[in-house]
This record gives sequence, C-alpha cells and structure tokens, in this order.
Amino acid sequence: MMEDSFKTNYKRHDYRIESLDHIIRGLWEAIQLLEDRVKLKGWYDGLWFREDSEPIFGLAFIALQNYINASIIDRFDSIDGKEKIYKLGNKIGDSGRSNIELIIALANYTKHKDWGEPHKGTREILSDVGLKCDIDVDILEAPIFEGVELLSHTWDLLEVTESVKAWREMLWTHQSL
Repeated sequence: MMEDSFKTNYKRHDYRIESLDHIIRGLWEAIQLLEDRVKLKGWYDGLWFREDSEPIFGLAFIALQNYINASIIDRFDSIDGKEKIYKLGNKIGDSGRSNIELIIALANYTKHKDWGEPHKGTREILSDVGLKCDIDVDILEAPIFEGVELLSHTWDLLEVTESVKAWREMLWTHQSL
C-alpha cells in the first residue's frame, strides 16, 4: 500500500505564496506611509490618501486575482469553470457573493475603471454586495475602499491575503469539487 505522502499532488504545495506575500507586504507598507502622512495633520488629508492609495489597493487585488486563478490551475489543471469555483469563498453578508468573487471584481474594476463601464460580470458582483461602480463614482464611495472594508473592517491587506490562502487550501480539501 502506498504511503499517504506519495498520494499527495505535488501542486498542493503552495510555492506561489512567498511571492504574493512579498507583493502584498510591499503594497501594505506603501499604504502605511500614506497613512503616516495623514497623521501629520498637515495639508495631506483623507481625500489625498484615498486618491493616492486607490491604485495601490487595486494592485493588491490584481495580485490576489492572479494568485486565485493560478491556484485554480494548480488544483484543476485548467481555469475552466472558474466562476463556479470563485463562489466557494466566504459569503459577504446576505449578498450571495463570496469574498473571492469580490476580489476578482475589484481587480477587474481596477484594470478597466478608466476605460468606461465595467464588464457586466464585474458590475453584477459589485452591485450585489452594494457597491457603486459608475465611471464617475466619487472617491468617497469608490468600490476599492468599500470593497476592502467588506473584506477586512480595518482595511488590512494581510488579513485579506490570509483569507485567500485559506480558500486555496479549501480547494484541496473540499469533497464536492
């Protein structure tokens, strides 16, 4: 009889996480520097912080999206059916949407927000969790900030990353996949 260690798929080992951690920590440090500017109580206020940090948070969501999709490929050798797999994350309130779906939508919003109306799927997810995504949405209601707050009440990208790591592990242990 084979030992359990020989039955384990080599792709289950998360060799991607170290790079993701470096990226997220670097982006998190950049956000912390901007927060420090606000704390000085000079001309740099919360609006400046939002303007400057929105693309940084957006880059974090793009990095998480890449990790999520690569994790699906690691597990299933294909990205086919990814929308169904995205639904396996923790649910956000009573929206019926998962944290993974929201991360994917925020990444797509970031990539395309300056080009016009977001893709239908992105709009639907953001709308389902109560976020506005019009091209002229005010920075105070920007989906990036509203979305990160839904994922972490303290806007902690490290916490969001931990939830995505747990989701990846669930892909390997979930029985009905």
